[in-house]
Amino acid sequence: MPIGVAEFVENQENRCPVVLLLDTSGSMEGEPIKALNDGIKTFQEDVMRDMQATLSVETAIVTFGNGGVKTVQDFVGIHQFTPPTLTAGDLTTMGKAIELALDLIEDRKAIYRNNGIQYYRPWIFLSRWVELNIK
Repeated sequence: MPIGVAEFVENQENRCPVVLLLDTSGSMEGEPIKALNDGIKTFQEDVMRDMQATLSVETAIVTFGNGGVKTVQDFVGIHQFTPPTLTAGDLTTMGKAIELALDLIEDRKAIYRNNGIQYYRPWIFLSRWVELNIK
């Protein structure tokens, strides 16, 4: 099958679509949102340390909470990935966010198939803050 999209002509490696599904609800205000923003940067740095991962991993970001459910970053290779600075607020709408992440994965897999690109099992990382009050 011919490869039609320029990004796939330049790099024909198997892909691994990754969705970072991130809680930006009010419970994330303060230290939790700071830790989440730091974690996104660490994720990018860690992926960039592995040559095969830099060729394979394509990352999208879906947030839920502040402003509802939204795609903050569509799928891009790790070199084009720019970690956003997220803010917290509003309610948690995790169910809709999970559905959006699954739809993004299915759409990306269809693009791979239509362009003759093999892919690994997709990953979804869910970040959710839970505060435990144990007495």
